[in-house]
Amino acid sequence: MQYQQLSDKDIAGDILTGVKYMSQGYMHALLESQDQNLRQTFKDYHDQCLNDQYRLFQLMQQNGWYKVPMILDESMQQNI
Repeated sequence: MQYQQLSDKDIAGDILTGVKYMSQGYMHALLESQDQNLRQTFKDYHDQCLNDQYRLFQLMQQNGWYKVPMILDESMQQNI
């Protein structure tokens, strides 16, 4: 049996996807929580996910693994 080797790009992308899903879950839990201590815990976890996501995004962008499409303003679009 032959195993496919995962690249650093694949691993980083997989982790980034997981962090995004975790962030969504923590936000949903935060919005549905009544207890202030529990709300704060979910908020702290959510904030950490946001920080992790940004660090992963920066790593991927620096390596050319994550391209962000440029948004052109109206004056630039007219010149195209």
